[in-house]
Amino acid sequence: MPKGLKIIISVVLIAVGLASMGMIWLRDSSRRPEYCAECHVMEPYYSSWESSDYLAHEHAESATPCQSCHSRAIGDTLGEIVTYARGEYETPLEEQEYSKEWCFQCHEHGSYEELIQRTEELELNPHDSHYGEMECSICHKVHRASEDYCAQCHGPVATGTGWITATQVLEWWDPDMDCAYCHVMASYTESLQDATLLANAHAQEGLVCLDCHELAVLQQVHEGADADTTELKQREFSKESCFGCHVPNEHTSYQEIIERTKDYTGDGKRINPHDSHLGEMECRICHKVHRASVDYCAQCHGPTVTGPGWTTP
Repeated sequence: MPKGLKIIISVVLIAVGLASMGMIWLRDSSRRPEYCAECHVMEPYYSSWESSDYLAHEHAESATPCQSCHSRAIGDTLGEIVTYARGEYETPLEEQEYSKEWCFQCHEHGSYEELIQRTEELELNPHDSHYGEMECSICHKVHRASEDYCAQCHGPVATGTGWITATQVLEWWDPDMDCAYCHVMASYTESLQDATLLANAHAQEGLVCLDCHELAVLQQVHEGADADTTELKQREFSKESCFGCHVPNEHTSYQEIIERTKDYTGDGKRINPHDSHLGEMECRICHKVHRASVDYCAQCHGPTVTGPGWTTP
């Protein structure tokens, strides 16, 4: 074999050997968390893994290196080196998102249902949401403080180091949201527990707010509202709306109501409160739901309806 060819082959073999050794070194180095800190743009992330109140450090304490989540093939690593050398990267780096199925691989959450069961003892189960199954990353962050997403509507649930309360202003309305997030609801929720009020009578029948406050109407109201509109407006319902539910009580027409109360006696007086000289009247003139009902006729005729849950104007 010519001497020149031997030299060429030797040089090629040496080059291949050195390249192979370099690749092996790069592969092994990239598997160590310390490797990540060699680029200044990665230092904050490595620092949060090495020591912090964040989930990154909890992973470090469980001997989970960066590469368990941020796995890289040798080609990806080489590409990142080139990108870094050229300065073609953003600061801070774009946050990566992982699906809940990815998290379940390590965290022994075989299914979302199992996750719900693990936190069912909490007063408000953050995983049993009216939004259904949610991604872990909505609340759980790794290299920064985790966010109590539910606190936007329900008040703080997750507290302590490594957590913050999400306080962003909601720009949308959802029928499953807690009304108390925007509105003062104490008097309305308390009325549901007051046995003297009609709100409680409705609740005892298994009715909920949306049975009267139709979704379509609420949607229309909230479309025209702004962030400063927090005062609730009294909703008025027609007698026909009431008749729609009170059919079992034979409230199918105003004449039937008159017939039902024709022998009514109040405060020693025989007076039919529904057979008024004013003609057919709306139920809401007397019958209130979230506050005491009003004996409207008493303004002229003296008290006719007395007892708990009633007032005289």
